[in-house]
Amino acid sequence: MSHFTKVATKINDLVALKKALDQLGWKYNANAEGVEVRGWRGQLSKAEIAIDMGKYDVGVVKQADGTYALEADWWGVETTKGLKEEEVVKELNSKYAYQRVVAAVEEQGYTIDENAVQSDGSVKLTVSKWG
Repeated sequence: MSHFTKVATKINDLVALKKALDQLGWKYNANAEGVEVRGWRGQLSKAEIAIDMGKYDVGVVKQADGTYALEADWWGVETTKGLKEEEVVKELNSKYAYQRVVAAVEEQGYTIDENAVQSDGSVKLTVSKWG
């Protein structure tokens, strides 16, 4: 019986996702051909990215619609890393969204002048463009 459970996300940009993982300081292995994701009692699953959560991993698995789901033995992640499924998803989605905004701003020729985290946890970016 598998203990892996998938969580749907709106993640579709692996470059931004890897930058988000770097920002969080989470180690990961990535390979488009597939990497192993560790689960309960040595169970393995395949994913494009395996996020190291100690004895267990969170896999980033491509879905038919082009988005990526997060797949893990969430009990194992919580017991070894101390992070619940909701916390992992929230942290990752937050940093991923930030990286997507930064990429969009830079693509349009803007530079980021200021980056401030507000008291409610939101991020305020001040950007400018010469020309």
